[in-house]
Amino acid sequence: MRFINKLSTVVYNLILLWVAIIVFTGTSFASEPADNKGWFLLWQDEFNGKTLDPAKWRVEDAALVKNNELEYYSPEEVYLENGSLVLRSEEKPTGGRPYTSGLVETKGKFAFQYGKVEVRAQLPAGKGLWPAHWLLPVNGKWPPELDIMELLGHQPNVIYMSVHTGDWPEHKNRGKMYIGPDFSAGFHIFTMEWDKDYVRWFVDGEQKAEVRDDIPQEPFYLILNTAVGGSWPGNPNSRTVFPQYHKIDYVRVYAREIPGTYFLLTHAEEGKIKIDPERMRFEENSAVKLTAIPRLGYKFNGFSGDVTSQKNPLTLKMTANMDITANFIKDPNAPKLLSRGKKATASSWEGAGFEAANISDGNPGTRWSSEFSDPQWAGIDLGRVCRIEAVRLSWENAFGREYELQVSRNGKKWKTIYHRKNGKGGTEEITGLKAKGRYIRLYGIKRAREWGYSLWEMEVFGGK
Repeated sequence: MRFINKLSTVVYNLILLWVAIIVFTGTSFASEPADNKGWFLLWQDEFNGKTLDPAKWRVEDAALVKNNELEYYSPEEVYLENGSLVLRSEEKPTGGRPYTSGLVETKGKFAFQYGKVEVRAQLPAGKGLWPAHWLLPVNGKWPPELDIMELLGHQPNVIYMSVHTGDWPEHKNRGKMYIGPDFSAGFHIFTMEWDKDYVRWFVDGEQKAEVRDDIPQEPFYLILNTAVGGSWPGNPNSRTVFPQYHKIDYVRVYAREIPGTYFLLTHAEEGKIKIDPERMRFEENSAVKLTAIPRLGYKFNGFSGDVTSQKNPLTLKMTANMDITANFIKDPNAPKLLSRGKKATASSWEGAGFEAANISDGNPGTRWSSEFSDPQWAGIDLGRVCRIEAVRLSWENAFGREYELQVSRNGKKWKTIYHRKNGKGGTEEITGLKAKGRYIRLYGIKRAREWGYSLWEMEVFGGK
């Protein structure tokens, strides 16, 4: 290590070896490398193109408030090069933070429940660097959390594999550490196998850990990132070299094959597909109903793939694995966007850069974030009384569990036109509204997370 002398290095490595023996004593592992026989490839990205696929990944653009980290996640630090996704970390003051780094996730794009995830990557190193491959639940609740791999940059030969459970603010962490080669010196395959009864971790095909208690039983999405600084890794020091590079060669997600069952994969840009019953695996000959739901401003234009049809909804009989896409085109008769560039106000904001004006500026990389308390609100002055037909809320990770949409003609007397008690975060589209008003606001009643309410955009649609 660059921070200690040669004698200290020997002592340090002996201590790590002793810890590893304690951690893994009494645990037996399969002697043969894990392979993909008996697994169905659900989803993958080989990163062989010129740009990151927006249908698969969401790129973070924010100074996230967690773990006392020091990075601003910037899209400029996310790019493809030589067949790999690169997450670059730099000492470059941005957005009130001294460092920039990269984060991508499949939130709102792809999620799964049970299966196997393989990530082939070369990790960054140096004091204060914290690369991770991990999963969070679609419902926005934390915990649980599944960590495929985490590494602290000052220990480039040690990885951590964990399951976080509990009910916030209570939190339990079950996991293992593995001491191996220098993971910053070359590419390695990090694999997590997740079933209803266990989670297993593999490095380069060899099982290294297993947990069988408190296994999450809900859909998760995938996150790849490098944090800089924070409560666990500590902050960079004068010996930390920048820039650093987190390189990902591929990501592959598999589901276990079971005779007599088939998989249904669906895709939709500018909309989504509702699956009834909602699952990916189906019994042979079972009936599945697909309903294509267009995004605001679009309309359905047929299913394609293994089945071609203009019917919506469409009922299928599962006699094979199927891959189906819902297609959408712009709808000239859709309600018009009324809120872009209009004046916005709020009950509070977290600090500089998080003002209410960000919810109506049309920039998906800027956001309003409130103080960390209930209730809070943010609203838009449409400039005149308008017919309000729909609202699209683009939430950051700190979303509203319970909230209302309220309208007013004078900004003083408010009428509730929509009330939701089980908000899911992500992008929520509220349609079928029949209201008139000049002012409209989101009124947050109960936060979903320990932070405040945070919106990238609040878009209001309707007419005169």
